[in-house]
Amino acid sequence: MSLMEKIYDYLHQNAFVETAEEFSTDWCWRSKSWFAVQKNKNGEFSIPVAINCLNKTKINIALAHLKRKKLGSIADSDIQILSEVRDQLEQHLLEQHRIAAVVCNDGQISKC
Repeated sequence: MSLMEKIYDYLHQNAFVETAEEFSTDWCWRSKSWFAVQKNKNGEFSIPVAINCLNKTKINIALAHLKRKKLGSIADSDIQILSEVRDQLEQHLLEQHRIAAVVCNDGQISKC
């Protein structure tokens, strides 16, 4: 099973995405059929798609931290799940593409 499939399954099981189409468009910034095509081809994240998914994950981690300030520890499980996804994507970028950090438009490293 590819990392792409593992991440989709993990997000789906934990109610962050409802459908593969949603994962394709909202998390990977691709067409609705992107995930299905990649899965059929035994594909994997390309560099741009991995970075898109990483950015979406980091945004959701930041939102979960804000949620934690208002609601307390109820958001801890979301933070833990999303942090695991972030770590897997960062590991993939490092091991498969030798990308150690992602620099945002504002020059910050790995905080976008």
